[in-house]
Amino acid sequence: MYRWTWPLGLWALGWVACTKKDNPVPNQPPFARFFLDTIALDSSNRLPSRFTLSWYGEDPDGYVVGYELRTEGGAWAFTAAQESTFVVAFRPGEMYKDWVFEVRAIDNLGARTPVPARLRVPLRNSPPTCTIDPVLLPPDTTLPAITLSLRIEDPDGAETVESLYVRIGSGPWISLSPRYTLLTFVPQNPTLTGSPTLLYAGTTLTPLLTLPTPLALDDTNRLYVRVKDQGGLFSEPDSTRPIFVRRKSSDWLVMDSWQNDDAATTLAADWQAAWGAYDYWNLRLPAQRPPLLIPTWLHIWRLYPRVYWLGGVTRIPDLEAAETLIERYLAGGGRLFINFPLPSTLDPNSPIFRWSPCDSLSSTYMNGLLAPGGAVTNLVAAFPSLANGLPYYMSGINPPYPKGTAVVLYEMPTLQQGNGQPWPSGLPRIAALAFPAATPSKYTQVFCILPLHQLSGDRVGFLTALQNALQP
Repeated sequence: MYRWTWPLGLWALGWVACTKKDNPVPNQPPFARFFLDTIALDSSNRLPSRFTLSWYGEDPDGYVVGYELRTEGGAWAFTAAQESTFVVAFRPGEMYKDWVFEVRAIDNLGARTPVPARLRVPLRNSPPTCTIDPVLLPPDTTLPAITLSLRIEDPDGAETVESLYVRIGSGPWISLSPRYTLLTFVPQNPTLTGSPTLLYAGTTLTPLLTLPTPLALDDTNRLYVRVKDQGGLFSEPDSTRPIFVRRKSSDWLVMDSWQNDDAATTLAADWQAAWGAYDYWNLRLPAQRPPLLIPTWLHIWRLYPRVYWLGGVTRIPDLEAAETLIERYLAGGGRLFINFPLPSTLDPNSPIFRWSPCDSLSSTYMNGLLAPGGAVTNLVAAFPSLANGLPYYMSGINPPYPKGTAVVLYEMPTLQQGNGQPWPSGLPRIAALAFPAATPSKYTQVFCILPLHQLSGDRVGFLTALQNALQP
């Protein structure tokens, strides 16, 4: 009886194998699900129009190779991802909407989920925000240029912000693209009240447009901003505090970075006598310092054919930081007088040596002395001779080597070393030098290392000659 067991077992296995081969089990389709079955939120708690959904899928007899999604019964779109961020646009005036998403999985044999997973997403349109950057606020008092740096945000995504609006005082709102987040307002004629306002974007020097509302000169101004999204919602307006905008009254801009009022007190009468008028900018006052050299300072400088910047050793970092400002101003045809001492500690790679007529300083002999009454001799006849006007030695003098194209205007023939010995004959004794302009006897830039207010002699004659030499 038992001898038939083994052959019968083999016969049964063969029959089962033939049955499976002749009648294969069909491929089972995958299934797909959203991680949330339902989003039950009322009107006040709906999702913003920018949101993230996640989904997953499984296949009982294979593996999932990807997914297809569609919204509102539209066309299916393939993705291999299991999460994505969506932004739903709202029509103008539309506050709420329900958006239906469907997902289905695709397995390794191309089968798709027969009944896609479906999720209703309740959405709301959230208002955008537009604020003036508090870190880069314009000063309380300014010459005729105001820059606003804007922060534009929308809970529904920055791409849903449709328009930016700006307004001067009680004037009309003017629409702009929301991509312009750095705006500078400059009077078309900074000497005349009622002149239209040029609006610049970013750091460009070409106006974006002309605003019909003027900036009030020698008066206070408030600037307003707001944005609108694609659904027609506006942000709450933001505004500057009242800003006093000074009128341009001269072709000379004097910038004072000296450590105290001594320079302005001494030179005010000389400036007036030589030029008749000048605009004075006290950079010691934080309330008068715009935070951005580019574009604000550059727009201010461009209003003036000539800029005079004086300062002490402690403000050398400001002068170095202004390299791009100075280069762009000079490239635009401006004329510049720099009156700063050069300290012996100045880095040989300082930006000053890139844009100025000064090439370098001596590394062996430094911090020279000029005795009371010590001559500051003119080498160009149009400029008068000067001298040390202090009743004591002027110290810390470091004459620069000139660049190849520079013109030396003044020298100090009696300059001494710190030990009282004469300054070595092979070293420069330059007090002032300049870059020549294309026109003979004219200059694009003059650099003087001795504080003018500490010099005696015909300072008015010097300032008059400076005005004649720095002609655009």
